Amino acid sequence: MIRFALIAASTLGFLLTAALGNLMVPLLRAFQSRWDAPQTQQAPEQKAPETEPERPAQAPTMGGLCLMVGVLAAVGVGWTAACVAQPELLGAEGLLSVRLLIALFGALLFGGVGLLDDLARIRTHSVLGLRRYTRLGLEAAAGAVVLVLLWAKGCLAAGITLPGAGYVNLSAAAPLVWEALLVALAECARIADGVDGIVCGTSFAAMLGLMCAMTVLGWFPLGVLPAALAGSLMAFLLWNFPPARLRLGSVGSLFLAGALGCVPLCIGWPDLSVPLCLPLWLEGGMVALQIIVYKATKGRKQLFRSAPLHRWLELRGQSAEHIFYIFCVIAMLGVALTLQLAKIS
Repeated sequence: MIRFALIAASTLGFLLTAALGNLMVPLLRAFQSRWDAPQTQQAPEQKAPETEPERPAQAPTMGGLCLMVGVLAAVGVGWTAACVAQPELLGAEGLLSVRLLIALFGALLFGGVGLLDDLARIRTHSVLGLRRYTRLGLEAAAGAVVLVLLWAKGCLAAGITLPGAGYVNLSAAAPLVWEALLVALAECARIADGVDGIVCGTSFAAMLGLMCAMTVLGWFPLGVLPAALAGSLMAFLLWNFPPARLRLGSVGSLFLAGALGCVPLCIGWPDLSVPLCLPLWLEGGMVALQIIVYKATKGRKQLFRSAPLHRWLELRGQSAEHIFYIFCVIAMLGVALTLQLAKIS
């Protein structure tokens, strides 16, 4: 019956997200026209040369909202079906319901930070959104809420499993490490949202890998959440595949980052987020290294020609479609590493 619940969650997530996407595409198109109108009135009209590539839309897109709504409904239906078939899932053993709700709540908190970021862009007509330290503070607060809830229920992981070293107890440093992990993952996802389909495609592969890893580790019932996300992401890719007609925006990117960070944390395996989100870490890691080298040399040297990774690939002549496929291959490599880590644990 649990398998039926997973199938129901993924199918419902696909159908609801597809339906909501059909409604949101024309709405965002109309919003784009209103967004561009003041800028057109201020600047004189100039005919662009035919060879000039089409400029990306400057209005923030919040397609991630339909993704969040579809996932919420799908998880509710899937978990209800699982609990009807196996009422013991509602019991205290393993605190399955509590872990599921905290993971979902954490993902929604990070999605809420992304929504504030998108709303700041709409209000100020700025592509930067929230100020950097304001955004980081809100992400840290969202992560802290998740950690406090897990600690209150006795579900907070105290260590990490390292290949070759076994289980390493982090003691009092564990909450700080998990907090840094959640905030860093959110920032990496926000950076990776610059090219159509990257966050959506890599997260789809990651959710499939997370479902398999949870099965290996004995958390099969909680696979309802990644199953619902996988179904919703499959539907969202219909509009998000390059060239995208519907984009995640910060709200969708941070929601997915929250799910990828909070679900492994809630089952006691936060280290799974490291290989599972390999493409996102590469994106954010390149930017971090670029900034460190630039500041260390006082602006005299850059480590990469451009960062993050998708910008570097663009400069090498790769199309958006090829970049999408490259990131999907990297995501599958991360999934393979995740499954290997789950098997040896």
